[in-house]
Amino acid sequence: MSINVGKEKISQVLDGEILEFDPNNFSENFSIEIEKLTKDRMEFVMRGIEAPLANAFRRILLSDIPTIAIETVSIKNNTSVIQDEVLAHRLGLIPINVDPKHFKYRPKQPLQQQDKNNRQEISNATEENTLLFNLHVRCLKKTDWEKIKKSRELLAQKQEKTKEMNLEKEDEEEEKEKKLKIEIEIGSESEDEEEESEIDERAKECVEKMLTQRAKTLINHRVLSSDLVWVPIGNQQTTFPKGIKPVLPDILIAKLNEGQEIDVECEAVKGTGREHAKWCPVCTASYRMLPSIKLKKKLTKKVSKKLVKTCPMKVFDIEDGLLEITNSRKCTMCRECLRGDFGVELGLVKNQFYFWIESTGIIAPEELFQQALEIFKEKCLSLKNNLQNFTKKKNSNENEEEMNFD
Repeated sequence: MSINVGKEKISQVLDGEILEFDPNNFSENFSIEIEKLTKDRMEFVMRGIEAPLANAFRRILLSDIPTIAIETVSIKNNTSVIQDEVLAHRLGLIPINVDPKHFKYRPKQPLQQQDKNNRQEISNATEENTLLFNLHVRCLKKTDWEKIKKSRELLAQKQEKTKEMNLEKEDEEEEKEKKLKIEIEIGSESEDEEEESEIDERAKECVEKMLTQRAKTLINHRVLSSDLVWVPIGNQQTTFPKGIKPVLPDILIAKLNEGQEIDVECEAVKGTGREHAKWCPVCTASYRMLPSIKLKKKLTKKVSKKLVKTCPMKVFDIEDGLLEITNSRKCTMCRECLRGDFGVELGLVKNQFYFWIESTGIIAPEELFQQALEIFKEKCLSLKNNLQNFTKKKNSNENEEEMNFD
């Protein structure tokens, strides 16, 4: 592979094919068509762009747009089944609903003051770079003991009734077992599989009943993201009068049993996905080339109907008795249409991409798109300045060498 940089064009030779990038042609041919826009998802088509540029845009969405996430967790008490490091990891992955533009990056190395007696540490957390959250949940029994006793009595009565029913069914089960033994000797194995499935269903029912009974008898059995309490630092209360909380309130953090407790203090800071995935503002940011589908020959009605049935994505359809390509974007290149003699030609459009962005809920997808473009522009300008400085230094060094040679 060779790359030639000129004043107006950049040519690249890859596998014998010459690829040229002309800024003027790019500005004329490049276009974006938005297909779908919701609260958390954006789908659009980029035309007149090459794969390296589309991939650079995707990488910026994943790793260069900052957000706020929990970085340090001070565990005061954790008697749950979950280990401390796993609990801290789960807390870090909870998206915090706050605009990162209001905060600065926190210095990586905290200022430490070692005292021989107290060994205190001076943290560099301020209202401009840190958010503080408390999570204190303790699982206890409900105070309404009368309802619990009544429920237990009802359960005992039901158990007695089930015992009586089981005694009556024992004789029937013995006869069934005799029949099963005879079938097993013959070589039948289907009944064994049915019995195993019945046992699995009974086990699932027992687990579900146990969980429902535990939820009815315990308070704070489930630790959710809504249990995180924001503690304002300095003037943060005036800056954020509506408060700060996680994007989703029902994210499950842990499950507790009676007497178990979680008491932690969390510090959230600003960061990017380049450092850790918890700062990534998108769930997914991906693209694919638009497929190109062509029909080489005319097909009869029977063959065209067969082609419509063979395509799992319903790309083809018959309208007014003619076979037409109704939605080529749904094509996943499964190649089912190539197995028969349908005369279908599949390909890819190299300069058209179907792009989709799914946000975590912190930043709207259209705003993520704009921020990614701004960062892309800044990167291009910095690269341009670095190349100009490099060429200037190189030219000056060559001139000095010529003067010294003379």
